[in-house]
Amino acid sequence: MQLPSNIEELFTQTYDGFKAVKLRSASEAIMLENALGLARMSFQTKITRSKKRGREFVVMIIQPLNQGV
Repeated sequence: MQLPSNIEELFTQTYDGFKAVKLRSASEAIMLENALGLARMSFQTKITRSKKRGREFVVMIIQPLNQGV
């Protein structure tokens, strides 16, 4: 299923070979996860921590980039 263009525009980065978006707050990540769930998209969320950037939520669409999303 195709994502709405306003959500698809968020995925400007890659992480582990998948389209990804990095978010700072858990509430933003949950809202995005809910939207992806409604669109029946496969996704994975990772929480990363570093001293420099703090905690980040990385939401990835689980479909290789070469197959299109």
